[in-house]
Amino acid sequence: MVIVTNLIFFILCLTYFKSLNKFKHPYSQQMARFIVLLGTSSVFGATAHAVHLQLGTVFFEIIFFIMNALSLLSIYYCFRSAYTYQHLNNEPSKIYIQLALFWIAIVLLICVVNASFLIIKIHAAISLIYSLLVHAIAYKRHNQQGSKLVVVGIAVAFISILAHSLKISFHAWFNYKDLSHVIMILSLVIIYRGIKLNVDNLEATQASVAVV
Repeated sequence: MVIVTNLIFFILCLTYFKSLNKFKHPYSQQMARFIVLLGTSSVFGATAHAVHLQLGTVFFEIIFFIMNALSLLSIYYCFRSAYTYQHLNNEPSKIYIQLALFWIAIVLLICVVNASFLIIKIHAAISLIYSLLVHAIAYKRHNQQGSKLVVVGIAVAFISILAHSLKISFHAWFNYKDLSHVIMILSLVIIYRGIKLNVDNLEATQASVAVV
Protein backbone atom coordinates (compact mmCIF):
# COMPACT_ATOMS: atom_id res chain seq x y z
CA MET A 1 0.00 0.00 0.00
CA VAL A 2 2.92 2.34 0.70
CA ILE A 3 4.18 1.75 -2.84
CA VAL A 4 0.71 2.31 -4.36
CA THR A 5 0.04 5.58 -2.51
CA ASN A 6 3.55 6.83 -3.25
CA LEU A 7 3.19 6.00 -6.93
CA ILE A 8 -0.09 7.93 -7.16
CA PHE A 9 1.48 10.86 -5.35
CA PHE A 10 4.55 10.81 -7.59
CA ILE A 11 2.53 10.69 -10.82
CA LEU A 12 0.45 13.66 -9.65
CA CYS A 13 3.64 15.55 -8.76
CA LEU A 14 5.09 14.96 -12.23
CA THR A 15 1.84 16.05 -13.87
CA TYR A 16 1.59 19.22 -11.79
CA PHE A 17 5.28 19.99 -12.31
CA LYS A 18 4.80 19.88 -16.08
CA SER A 19 1.73 22.10 -15.83
CA LEU A 20 3.31 24.77 -13.60
CA ASN A 21 6.83 24.79 -15.03
CA LYS A 22 5.62 25.96 -18.45
CA PHE A 23 4.83 29.39 -17.00
CA LYS A 24 7.69 31.89 -16.82
CA HIS A 25 6.81 33.31 -13.42
CA PRO A 26 9.44 32.54 -10.71
CA TYR A 27 6.59 31.80 -8.28
CA SER A 28 5.13 29.15 -10.58
CA GLN A 29 8.49 27.56 -11.45
CA GLN A 30 9.61 27.39 -7.82
CA MET A 31 6.31 25.84 -6.78
CA ALA A 32 6.76 23.32 -9.61
CA ARG A 33 10.20 22.38 -8.25
CA PHE A 34 8.82 22.14 -4.73
CA ILE A 35 6.16 19.70 -5.90
CA VAL A 36 8.37 17.47 -8.08
CA LEU A 37 11.13 17.25 -5.45
CA LEU A 38 8.56 16.37 -2.81
CA GLY A 39 7.17 13.59 -4.99
CA THR A 40 10.63 12.24 -5.87
CA SER A 41 11.65 12.24 -2.21
CA SER A 42 8.52 10.28 -1.38
CA VAL A 43 9.45 7.63 -3.95
CA PHE A 44 12.91 7.19 -2.41
CA GLY A 45 11.31 6.92 1.03
CA ALA A 46 8.96 4.18 -0.16
CA THR A 47 11.87 2.34 -1.77
CA ALA A 48 13.92 2.51 1.41
CA HIS A 49 11.15 1.03 3.54
CA ALA A 50 10.01 -1.52 0.96
CA VAL A 51 13.25 -3.39 0.23
CA HIS A 52 15.79 -2.40 2.89
CA LEU A 53 15.46 -5.81 4.61
CA GLN A 54 16.44 -7.54 1.38
CA LEU A 55 19.22 -5.18 0.32
CA GLY A 56 20.72 -4.35 3.71
CA THR A 57 21.64 -1.43 5.92
CA VAL A 58 24.07 0.29 3.55
CA PHE A 59 21.42 0.45 0.82
CA PHE A 60 18.90 1.86 3.29
CA GLU A 61 21.31 4.55 4.49
CA ILE A 62 22.12 5.66 0.93
CA ILE A 63 18.46 5.87 -0.08
CA PHE A 64 17.62 7.57 3.24
CA PHE A 65 20.30 10.20 2.56
CA ILE A 66 18.94 10.89 -0.95
CA MET A 67 15.39 11.11 0.43
CA ASN A 68 16.46 13.64 3.07
CA ALA A 69 18.42 15.70 0.52
CA LEU A 70 15.44 15.87 -1.83
CA SER A 71 13.10 16.70 1.06
CA LEU A 72 15.30 19.59 2.14
CA LEU A 73 15.52 20.95 -1.41
CA SER A 74 11.75 20.67 -1.65
CA ILE A 75 11.39 22.63 1.60
CA TYR A 76 13.83 25.23 0.23
CA TYR A 77 11.71 25.79 -2.89
CA CYS A 78 8.55 25.93 -0.79
CA PHE A 79 10.11 28.76 1.22
CA ARG A 80 11.53 30.47 -1.87
CA SER A 81 8.23 30.38 -3.76
CA ALA A 82 6.38 31.90 -0.81
CA TYR A 83 9.04 34.62 -0.52
CA THR A 84 8.73 35.34 -4.25
CA TYR A 85 4.96 35.54 -4.04
CA GLN A 86 5.11 37.80 -0.99
CA HIS A 87 7.49 40.19 -2.76
CA LEU A 88 5.42 40.53 -5.95
CA ASN A 89 7.27 37.90 -7.99
CA ASN A 90 10.72 39.26 -7.06
CA GLU A 91 13.21 36.58 -6.05
CA PRO A 92 15.37 36.75 -2.89
CA SER A 93 18.87 38.19 -3.14
CA LYS A 94 21.87 35.93 -3.76
CA ILE A 95 23.06 36.22 -0.16
CA TYR A 96 19.74 34.87 1.15
CA ILE A 97 19.87 32.00 -1.33
CA GLN A 98 23.45 31.16 -0.37
CA LEU A 99 22.63 31.24 3.34
CA ALA A 100 19.60 29.01 2.81
CA LEU A 101 21.62 26.46 0.81
CA PHE A 102 24.38 26.53 3.42
CA TRP A 103 21.83 25.82 6.15
CA ILE A 104 20.40 22.94 4.09
CA ALA A 105 23.88 21.40 3.93
CA ILE A 106 24.23 21.68 7.72
CA VAL A 107 20.81 20.14 8.36
CA LEU A 108 21.56 17.32 5.92
CA LEU A 109 24.80 16.60 7.79
CA ILE A 110 22.88 16.50 11.09
CA CYS A 111 20.41 14.04 9.54
CA VAL A 112 23.28 11.79 8.46
CA VAL A 113 24.83 11.82 11.93
CA ASN A 114 21.56 11.28 13.82
CA ALA A 115 19.81 9.12 11.19
CA SER A 116 16.54 10.88 12.01
CA PHE A 117 13.71 12.32 9.93
CA LEU A 118 12.47 14.51 12.79
CA ILE A 119 14.55 17.56 11.89
CA ILE A 120 13.19 17.35 8.31
CA LYS A 121 9.62 17.41 9.62
CA ILE A 122 10.42 20.43 11.82
CA HIS A 123 11.86 22.38 8.89
CA ALA A 124 8.96 21.34 6.68
CA ALA A 125 6.53 22.63 9.29
CA ILE A 126 8.34 25.98 9.55
CA SER A 127 8.40 26.44 5.78
CA LEU A 128 4.75 25.44 5.41
CA ILE A 129 3.71 27.86 8.17
CA TYR A 130 5.54 30.68 6.39
CA SER A 131 3.90 29.80 3.08
CA LEU A 132 0.51 29.53 4.79
CA LEU A 133 0.89 33.01 6.31
CA VAL A 134 2.00 34.57 3.01
CA HIS A 135 -0.97 33.14 1.13
CA ALA A 136 -3.39 33.89 3.98
CA ILE A 137 -2.35 37.56 3.92
CA ALA A 138 -2.71 37.64 0.12
CA TYR A 139 -6.22 36.22 0.42
CA LYS A 140 -7.21 38.62 3.18
CA ARG A 141 -5.86 41.73 1.44
CA HIS A 142 -6.78 40.96 -2.15
CA ASN A 143 -9.43 38.23 -1.87
CA GLN A 144 -7.32 35.89 -4.00
CA GLN A 145 -9.20 32.61 -4.20
CA GLY A 146 -6.06 30.79 -5.31
CA SER A 147 -4.27 31.80 -2.13
CA LYS A 148 -7.26 30.63 -0.11
CA LEU A 149 -6.96 27.16 -1.67
CA VAL A 150 -3.21 27.09 -0.97
CA VAL A 151 -3.93 27.87 2.69
CA VAL A 152 -6.51 25.06 2.86
CA GLY A 153 -4.10 22.65 1.16
CA ILE A 154 -1.28 23.48 3.57
CA ALA A 155 -3.65 23.02 6.53
CA VAL A 156 -4.48 19.55 5.18
CA ALA A 157 -0.72 18.86 4.84
CA PHE A 158 -0.31 19.51 8.56
CA ILE A 159 -2.87 16.79 9.24
CA SER A 160 -0.60 14.45 7.28
CA ILE A 161 2.39 15.41 9.44
CA LEU A 162 0.29 14.90 12.56
CA ALA A 163 -0.95 11.49 11.42
CA HIS A 164 2.62 10.38 10.67
CA SER A 165 4.02 11.72 13.94
CA LEU A 166 1.29 10.13 16.07
CA LYS A 167 1.48 6.90 14.03
CA ILE A 168 -2.29 6.73 13.51
CA SER A 169 -3.03 3.37 11.85
CA PHE A 170 -6.26 1.63 10.88
CA HIS A 171 -4.87 -1.73 9.74
CA ALA A 172 -1.60 -3.56 9.16
CA TRP A 173 -2.13 -2.94 5.43
CA PHE A 174 -3.14 0.67 5.95
CA ASN A 175 -0.89 2.13 8.63
CA TYR A 176 0.13 5.68 9.50
CA LYS A 177 2.42 5.90 6.46
CA ASP A 178 -0.40 5.01 4.08
CA LEU A 179 -2.81 7.39 5.82
CA SER A 180 -0.34 10.26 5.68
CA HIS A 181 0.24 9.63 1.97
CA VAL A 182 -3.48 9.70 1.19
CA ILE A 183 -3.80 13.00 3.08
CA MET A 184 -0.74 14.33 1.21
CA ILE A 185 -2.40 13.46 -2.10
CA LEU A 186 -5.50 15.43 -1.10
CA SER A 187 -3.31 18.31 0.08
CA LEU A 188 -1.35 18.28 -3.19
CA VAL A 189 -4.49 18.46 -5.33
CA ILE A 190 -5.82 21.44 -3.37
CA ILE A 191 -2.49 23.29 -3.34
CA TYR A 192 -2.02 22.78 -7.08
CA ARG A 193 -5.46 24.20 -7.83
CA GLY A 194 -4.63 27.23 -5.69
CA ILE A 195 -1.26 27.79 -7.36
CA LYS A 196 -2.85 27.46 -10.79
CA LEU A 197 -5.44 30.11 -9.93
CA ASN A 198 -2.70 32.43 -8.64
CA VAL A 199 -0.63 31.93 -11.78
CA ASP A 200 -3.65 32.55 -14.01
CA ASN A 201 -4.20 35.76 -12.05
CA LEU A 202 -0.56 36.78 -12.57
CA GLU A 203 -0.93 36.08 -16.29
CA ALA A 204 -4.08 38.20 -16.50
CA THR A 205 -2.44 41.06 -14.58
CA GLN A 206 0.62 41.06 -16.84
CA ALA A 207 -1.61 40.97 -19.93
CA SER A 208 -3.61 43.99 -18.75
CA VAL A 209 -0.41 45.90 -17.95
CA ALA A 210 0.97 45.09 -21.42
CA VAL A 211 -2.22 46.41 -23.02
CA VAL A 212 -2.02 49.65 -21.05
